[in-house]
Amino acid sequence: MKLPRFRLVLVFAAVAASFITAGCGPQDSATTAGSPLEPELRVGITSNAPPFAFRQAGSITGLEPALAALLGDFLGKRIAFVEVPWEKQLEYLNSGKTDIVMSGMSITRQRSSLVNFSKPYLRSGQIMLVRLEDQQRFSTGVESLLNTSYRIGTVADTVSDLFVTAAINGANEIVFAKPQDAVDALIRKDIDTFVYDAPIICYFAARHQQDKLIPILTMATEEYIGWAIRTSDTDLLARVNEFIDQISSRGDLQREINYWIPYLNR
Repeated sequence: MKLPRFRLVLVFAAVAASFITAGCGPQDSATTAGSPLEPELRVGITSNAPPFAFRQAGSITGLEPALAALLGDFLGKRIAFVEVPWEKQLEYLNSGKTDIVMSGMSITRQRSSLVNFSKPYLRSGQIMLVRLEDQQRFSTGVESLLNTSYRIGTVADTVSDLFVTAAINGANEIVFAKPQDAVDALIRKDIDTFVYDAPIICYFAARHQQDKLIPILTMATEEYIGWAIRTSDTDLLARVNEFIDQISSRGDLQREINYWIPYLNR
């Protein structure tokens, strides 16, 4: 799918304010506590994209697992996390191996032709992570990458990868398997900038303050994050949308966002 040409929008405060309230076969599955007799909701997750989902001390954690736990309580179902490679998430969903994808997935026209999406629970977009010493050089955001040979880091098979390819003619793109690899390359000065989803960029900026990394405060695209569900599973879609309305109205959604992406509130 060809992405629209970027349009620059103010981010940081805007990102914080605009988070709406209402990056082979599956590997080992991790489940919440519960009786085997309880109905199960199989959640497709890719655990290499903090703060959405990542492994810590052997367990899957992050914003999506926290919201999945709340969803399980709402539905009265035991949550079973099924680890799936990112590029196979929709394939596993549509083949019946998972019931829902909760993995920081942007809602796009191409994906929406294959699955249904819940109401968006988060507003996002593509922004840049740079070294503090280069902040002025990239002060205009992605626009500063046009007609240059800057080495641009992205993550394979994600919106950032597609965006850089479509929006920057002749981009000197360096594709990584996971976000942390791109961040490490930025610290080593193997790339000049890392373009990725705003929440993940902000997470890494907070985590790597000692490495003097900083996000550039302009958003190049406007995107929304939601959960993918098979088109035939209309009952689940309705219940999930009801759940999003409920946690939005009582403030639980914003509390989880604030906890997992604290940099946005500074």
